[in-house]
Amino acid sequence: MPSIRHEIPLQLLRNRAEVAPRIARSVLGLPVPDLPCWRPGPETVTLLSPGELHLDVVLIGTAADKPEFAIIHEVQNSCGTSELERIAMSWPAYVTHVRQRLGCPVILLAFCPDESTARRVAAPIETGHPDFVFRPRAYWPGMLPAVTTVAEADHWPELALLAAPGHLGDAERHTVLTMVLEAMRHLEPDWRVHYHDYISKCVPARYRKEWEELVAIAIENYHWESDFAHEHQAIGRAKGRAEGRAEALAGSVLRVLDRRGLAVDGTVRARVTACADLEQLTRWLDLALVVDSAEQIFDPGVPERDESS
Repeated sequence: MPSIRHEIPLQLLRNRAEVAPRIARSVLGLPVPDLPCWRPGPETVTLLSPGELHLDVVLIGTAADKPEFAIIHEVQNSCGTSELERIAMSWPAYVTHVRQRLGCPVILLAFCPDESTARRVAAPIETGHPDFVFRPRAYWPGMLPAVTTVAEADHWPELALLAAPGHLGDAERHTVLTMVLEAMRHLEPDWRVHYHDYISKCVPARYRKEWEELVAIAIENYHWESDFAHEHQAIGRAKGRAEGRAEALAGSVLRVLDRRGLAVDGTVRARVTACADLEQLTRWLDLALVVDSAEQIFDPGVPERDESS
């Protein structure tokens, strides 16, 4: 099963096709043309023999309704021997088949979790044909510039999330995480819970409390759209700021569980809504992003999921 660290970068790239060519030009220095329109393309290629190639993302740049340039974008989180062997056999084929299908230049980019993985993934691939050496273009979040202003986060929210994992251990960490929450306001609502989950997995354990506090503040200040949330906001204000914040956090815990498709029975709902401890509710909110069942938020020993693949 694909992990969240594989799927969320892909969703961000699909969400806005202009992100990949921007990275190719400004970060990797590749000669990708500045075309008026970029759109997602087919992510499978049919072979002459039975079978298909399954690509992560294909983005097509067009002018006058004609493909002018294509970017294949892979997310590669591991670089073991078997993975590198698979890459050596499949990635050159991706490029040649997409080039044949679209009739335009094609490049392949790979998003990796760290510099070490990116360097191994980007190693030249000898195809056996004289002078035909394929070199993937790999990068990691630390190569992307940190998004540290509201203007950047509002204009390029996808880049704010893609870059954030590479800037969580330095002096700009607090600003980067704050801009991640700002960026999420401009991304599709149905995916926000998953984006929170993704960033939570990337934040080092020693900074997890800082992230939880920022999330709690964002939830408190968020402009909720539903009547249910408006009612809870009004009740919270009537009971006072502290109690209102606890109620908002409790509602957020239940909302996250619900949006992730986890069954919430009356016992879980009653225990969450009865809690007035802000620290406890914040811990439950963080767990609600990663547990496999609603009851697990009450288990302090619940293991984190393995997102290495």
